Amino acid sequence: MKKKAGKAVIYFLVLMLCCTVAARAASSITVAKVKTTKVGKGMLTQLVTGSGTVTAKEQYSQSLPEGQKVKKVLVKPQTAVEAGQALVQLDMDYLAEKIEEKNREIEKLKLQLEQQKLAGQEDARTPETALAQIALNNAEILLDQAQADYDQAAAEYESLANNPPAADSGQAQDSGLSGDQGEGSDTAGETSQSGNSSGAGEYEQWEQEVQAAKDKMQSAADTLNSQAISYNQAVEQYNLASQNEANAQQNEEKKQRSNSLTVEGVQVDIEGAEAALKKLTDIQNVEGIVSAASSGIFQSAGVTEGTVTAGTEQIIIASQAAEVKGIIDQADVGKIQEGDKINIKFSGNTETLEVKAERFEQASAQETPSQEGAGQAESGGMVWYGQVGEKQLKTGTPFTYEVSKESGSYEQVIPLSALHQVQGQTCVLTAEVRDGILGQVYTAVSVPVTVLDKDEKYAAVKSAINQKSLIITESSKYVEEGNQVRLE
Repeated sequence: MKKKAGKAVIYFLVLMLCCTVAARAASSITVAKVKTTKVGKGMLTQLVTGSGTVTAKEQYSQSLPEGQKVKKVLVKPQTAVEAGQALVQLDMDYLAEKIEEKNREIEKLKLQLEQQKLAGQEDARTPETALAQIALNNAEILLDQAQADYDQAAAEYESLANNPPAADSGQAQDSGLSGDQGEGSDTAGETSQSGNSSGAGEYEQWEQEVQAAKDKMQSAADTLNSQAISYNQAVEQYNLASQNEANAQQNEEKKQRSNSLTVEGVQVDIEGAEAALKKLTDIQNVEGIVSAASSGIFQSAGVTEGTVTAGTEQIIIASQAAEVKGIIDQADVGKIQEGDKINIKFSGNTETLEVKAERFEQASAQETPSQEGAGQAESGGMVWYGQVGEKQLKTGTPFTYEVSKESGSYEQVIPLSALHQVQGQTCVLTAEVRDGILGQVYTAVSVPVTVLDKDEKYAAVKSAINQKSLIITESSKYVEEGNQVRLE
């Protein structure tokens, strides 16, 4: 009986062991297998990559003449040329037409100049004051004559009025005699009447002459007053005519000034047209050949055959000395500094060339590609330039580059693969020992972190992780907080 009980216990223990082994085997199949690492001090490595091209160290540009038809570009791009070498042939027939047009334009301007000069000559005219002056002179003469007539009439009147005829002496004698003698009184009376009649006739005649002189003086005064009024009117008419003449002179001066300015403008147009004609004839004298202003590598003429130049096109000649130019994306601006060593690799070549960044410039819109698509650009990009020494490189050759730089030292550095985003919070999962049904097991625990910096492989963080914590970097299946895990 005891033997049977002992065997039962043994069988039970064996069964439990088998179940435990089976359970652990099953757990090993279902539980995620993870790789872990520990946090430690370290430095991050910034890796900046990009692309660029070989470019000429210097470029020379020269303008094509404006308004000319290009017959042929004589040199292909990337061809070495010498100063004075023919680059572009202009259409001579088209040039001849332009010269003829310019000659006609100059002739027309010269005729316009002569016409303007004639228009600027002062018109012959009688001054506004001429008739008024004549009228004023006549009024003055008549006034002087009226004044003289009045003065004479007044003098005659004064002379007559102040010299009446003398009293009749016969009257006095007749009065004395009439009381003393009686005889001969009739005779004496007749004599006395005769004397009185004669004296009265002279007085009346004097009075008549005085009245006539007075009437004459009054008439002369009326005439003088009328002539004075006429003279004043003549003066007013002369003053008005003088003002009109002054206004006419001012208007004439303005007209002359305006005409003079117009003449000067036409002369300027003629000078400009003649200068343009000289440029055309200079082109004609060299048979329409545009030559290189300097030696170097011909890049572009800025035109195609058959086009008419606008004057903005540029012939570009690059120096034979080359340099490399790399484009820095906006996000990487500031990560490359002057003097940094840059490794470049040319297209189709496995060898790398090390250069130093020597200078930086703002990138143009064409040089800074946008992530939205080709042909667009975003502002803020930069380009760097580096020298290639004695190495002969063809301008326009594309290349890729990379720059590796170490940043400052950090207390906590972990692999980028350990970072996770949970509800907008950056965190890592650590494997920590927890008690389970089958004993102590590893469980994933989420720990929030603050990312200070990162490179292509690692991140510098600030967190509550200690140096003994096992940070999960890889797992055989998806793991979240609370999941059981097993270590490799």
